Amino acid sequence: MRKSVLNQPIDTFNLDEVAALARGAFLNPKQLKIVTLNPEMIVNAIKNIELQAAINNSNLIVPDGTGIVWAYKTLNKKEQIKIERVPGIELAEKILEYASELKKSVAIFGSHPLSLERAVFNLQNKYSNLNIVKAIDGYKGVERDSEIADEIANENPHLILVALGSPKQEVWINKYSHLFPKSVLIGVGGSVDVWAGKVQRAPKWFRDNHLEWFYRAVSQPKRTTRILKSLPKFMWMVFKALSQTKQGF
Repeated sequence: MRKSVLNQPIDTFNLDEVAALARGAFLNPKQLKIVTLNPEMIVNAIKNIELQAAINNSNLIVPDGTGIVWAYKTLNKKEQIKIERVPGIELAEKILEYASELKKSVAIFGSHPLSLERAVFNLQNKYSNLNIVKAIDGYKGVERDSEIADEIANENPHLILVALGSPKQEVWINKYSHLFPKSVLIGVGGSVDVWAGKVQRAPKWFRDNHLEWFYRAVSQPKRTTRILKSLPKFMWMVFKALSQTKQGF
């Protein structure tokens, strides 16, 4: 069900429901663009017109960040609609599982060359029928984006995972989606590094207690600056919207 949070569209499907929609797009080929929304993206979309367009043009916008779920519940306390976090990496893995089961072709674009190579190896070991027809690292330079899009389109993949980080991956998908009328497309951020074994995902306790963002900030210091820049602004946006709601604006 399509709702909104801080003027951004958001769909309230859970992980299994979103994955099932992707499976349906495999069985009856059609384009399905998925955005995994987090607080940083909401903050960045205010000034990034291309990112905002990418969000608006997506078929599914799911709450990846815990902050998105918190914001929605805070601003919609009277609503009975249930909203759950849909971790991007778990969603991508579920879709990969379906791609393997249905013997659908997969393309991956992004990440470091060595990480990508290792991730492809590990994914093909994990999913026995996974058919990765194209894997292109994200270090080719933006001037080659159009050429890379054409190269991927020539393979007609059923699933395209874009690991350029946000907002680059969302913008790339939106810009070149016309080349993939029957593909499922999703930005997977740093998931390739996890699949490669280069980065460890947060232990289950952190995930279960909605603290995965904290674990990532501590274990990946480069992310801390980004989180500290966007999180306070995001919280201010929520409290400002809450105040306006209470005042009847």
